[in-house]
Amino acid sequence: MKKLPPNSNTRARKIACTVSAAALMLGVSQAATVGFNFQANYCSAPSYAGAIVTAPAFGIGTNAWENLTQMDNGYGSCSGPLDYTLNQTVDTSPAAGGLHPLPNGSLALTWSAATANVSGFNGYGPGYGGNGYHEGEQQVYWGFLRDGVNFGPGSSGGDNNQISYSVDIVGLKSLFTNNTPYVVQLIASSDSMNAMTNAFIIDATLNVTQSVTYPSPAHFHGDQGGAPWARFIGGGISTVSGALLTDHLKIIGNRAQHGGDKSVPDDFDNASTISGFIVTDKPVVTMSPQSVAAVPQDTVVLRAVAAGVPPLLYQWRNGGVPILGAVNPTYGITNITTGGSYDVVVTNLYGSATSKVSAVTIDRISITPGPDPTTNTLTWAVTDATLQSSDSVNGPYTDISPTATSPYPAPFEGTTKFYRYSHTKTVRFSNPNDM
Repeated sequence: MKKLPPNSNTRARKIACTVSAAALMLGVSQAATVGFNFQANYCSAPSYAGAIVTAPAFGIGTNAWENLTQMDNGYGSCSGPLDYTLNQTVDTSPAAGGLHPLPNGSLALTWSAATANVSGFNGYGPGYGGNGYHEGEQQVYWGFLRDGVNFGPGSSGGDNNQISYSVDIVGLKSLFTNNTPYVVQLIASSDSMNAMTNAFIIDATLNVTQSVTYPSPAHFHGDQGGAPWARFIGGGISTVSGALLTDHLKIIGNRAQHGGDKSVPDDFDNASTISGFIVTDKPVVTMSPQSVAAVPQDTVVLRAVAAGVPPLLYQWRNGGVPILGAVNPTYGITNITTGGSYDVVVTNLYGSATSKVSAVTIDRISITPGPDPTTNTLTWAVTDATLQSSDSVNGPYTDISPTATSPYPAPFEGTTKFYRYSHTKTVRFSNPNDM
C-alpha cells in the first residue's frame, strides 16, 4: 500500500486501506493453479504408456494435474506417418482418463509433435529401471513430446529432422477471471540430451514472445548410444515466464541442435522437448529445498524454486520460526554447528505456499572401541568426504587412503591420532536440478 503524505486527511487514509484490502481479497478469491501432463502411447510395450500423476508433483496436488490424451510414439503398432496433432477440452466437469475439474472456466488445448516418447528420467529421486517411476514428479517427467531433431522414429544416423513440438491453449481468461495475470513454467525430459534449449511462450493475442530457459538440467544414466553424439537421459524445470494476461497462449520449442563427436570435447546434444507445464497466479514451490547432511563448520545453501505472479516474497523458517533477514530464494548457513528443520513460505497478492521441510543434520565421526585397546572403528554418514588424520588437533591433516570408507578401523600407532573428514565440495545446493 502506498504511504500517504503526512498532510493527507483521515478519510483519504481509510479509503486507501479499504481499496487495498478489497484488491487483495479479489486476487485470492480468483487464485488458480493447474498442471498439464503430456503422456506417450508406447505401442510396442503398453506397460510403458502413461503415466497419470497419482501423487503431488512440483508442489501441485493430484486434483490439479490434467493428464492429457496419450500421443503415439512411432514404434511398433504406432508406426506410420509422423506428425501428430491432438485436441482436448478441460473444464469444470469431471472426466475420465486423469482429467480433473478446473476451479472455473474452460480451456481448449491443441498440441502437436512428430511423436511422443517415454524418457526413463527419474528426476531427483533414486534410480529405477523400466517404468518403475516413483509417484509424483517422475510421472510428469515420464512422457514427453519429441523435438523433431534428436534420436527417434524416422531417424537416419540418429537424426530424424521432423517438426518440433507446439502447444496451443485458448480460454485462459475464463480460468483467471477479472483480468488477473498468471505465469507459466515448463517441465521437460528427454532420452537424447546434454542440455535443453530455450522455449518460447507466446501471447497469441498480441504476438508478444517470452523466452524461458532450462539453466541446469540433470542427467540420469550414461550415454545411451545409437547416435554419434553423446546421448543422455535427463530433464528439469524451466525458468518462469513473466506475468501474462492473454486468453490465447502458445508454447513452442526452439529448434534442437546436436553435433560434434562424443569422443571429442566439443560434442553437444541440445534437446527441445516438453513433458508438462504449470499455469498459476498464486505461488507454487515447484522445487523444495532438499535435506542434507553437513559437517560442523560446513557451509550449506538451501534453495527453493517457486512460480507465481511477481513480486514473490520469501521467508525462510527453522522449526516453523521465521529467520530474520532470510528473504531470498536461497538461504545459506555458514560455519554450521547444529541441524534444523528448514522450509520457506512464498507469498504474493494471490496467496502463499510453503515448501517441503529440509532436514539439515550434522554428521560427526563416531568412535566405537574395538575388542582390544589397539583398534577403534570410525563411523560417519556423509558420502562426499575424505578421511584425514593428524598428530595434533590443529593439524596439519593428511588424507588417509581414498579407500577409507565408513566404517574404518583405526589402528593404534603408538601415539594419539586425531581424525576428521573434509568435503570435496563444501557448498552443496539443495537441489540436484539446481536452477
